[in-house]
Amino acid sequence: MSGAMTVQILLATCNGGRYLAAQLDSIFAQTWNDWQLLVRDDGSVDNTPDILADYRQRYPDKMVMLAADGIRLGACANFARLMAAADADYLLFCDQDDVWLPGKIARTMETMRALERESGAAKPLLVHTDLAVTDASLTVVRPSLWRYQHTRPEYGSCLNRLVVQNYATGCTLMFNRAARDVALPLPLEAQMHDWWLALVAAAFGRVGYLAEPLVLYRQHGLNDVGAQGFTPGNLLKRCRQWGETRAMLCRIQRQAGAFLERYHGRLTPAQREMLGTYSRLDSYNGLRRRWYLLKYRFFYSGLLRNLGRLIIG
Repeated sequence: MSGAMTVQILLATCNGGRYLAAQLDSIFAQTWNDWQLLVRDDGSVDNTPDILADYRQRYPDKMVMLAADGIRLGACANFARLMAAADADYLLFCDQDDVWLPGKIARTMETMRALERESGAAKPLLVHTDLAVTDASLTVVRPSLWRYQHTRPEYGSCLNRLVVQNYATGCTLMFNRAARDVALPLPLEAQMHDWWLALVAAAFGRVGYLAEPLVLYRQHGLNDVGAQGFTPGNLLKRCRQWGETRAMLCRIQRQAGAFLERYHGRLTPAQREMLGTYSRLDSYNGLRRRWYLLKYRFFYSGLLRNLGRLIIG
C-alpha cells in the first residue's frame, strides 16, 4: 500500500449478492476518494463472489481481496481478520447491505481530525455517526436511528456507560491505527468488533460522534443485528424472557472481564475497580447488584432501559 493512502474500508461479505452492488456503488461515489477497499468473503454460496470479481476487474487499483480460505468465521471474526490485514492510518467498517451517503468518509474524517487536534493522533480514537433506517427498498422509515432507539451518543464516550451498552454502530465507524493496534486480537468474549473497539477508545483515547445520518441502514429481515426500537413493550418482553435476558447480561459481563484481564496493566485503578465490579455483577445478590448499578452509574440511555435494569436486578 502506498504511503499516500490513508484510508482503508473493511468490507465483510457473506451471501450479500442481493444488495452488494448498491453498497459498492455508494463507496465508489464518495467525495473523499483517497481510499482502498479491503474485502474478505466469508464463504458465500450466492453470487457475491461474482459481484466482487466484477468490481475488482473494473477497479483493480482500489480493491484488494483477502485470499479465500474456505473458513466461515461469522461477522465479528470476519471483521477482525480484516482489521489484522489492514495497514492504513484510518479504517472504516462497511456492511454489505447498506448504502453510504456521498460525504460519509469526508464528514467522518473531519470529526476524526478534530479529535486528533484535541487529544493527539497517537491515542486510540474512534468516530461514529447516526444512521437513517430504511426498508429493503431504501425508503427511509426512520430518519435517525438514535432517535428511534432513544439513545444519546454523548453517553457513549464514558467507559462505565459503554461497558453495559454499545452506542457505536459498526457500519458507521472510523478508527485510527492506534485503536486497531490496541484492540487486536479480539477475544472470544468480545460481543462484537465495534463494541470492543469502542471500549478501547473510551478507556485509552477518545470516542467522538457526528450527529448526522451518513448511512442508509437497510433493514431486510436478515440483518446480523439490525435496528430495534425500545418501547414499554420491549421492556415487558425482556422481563418475561428472564432467562434470555440474564444470559445476555452474563455475556456482556464476561466481555468486561476479558477487557479487564487483557488491559489490566494499562487501566487506571478506578477503571480496574469499575470493570471488576461489573464483570462479577451476577455473583452478587439482587440488592447489592442494584447498589453497584447506582454507585458506578452503570446506566443505559433512556429512563425505560434503566428502570428495566433495576427491575431485573
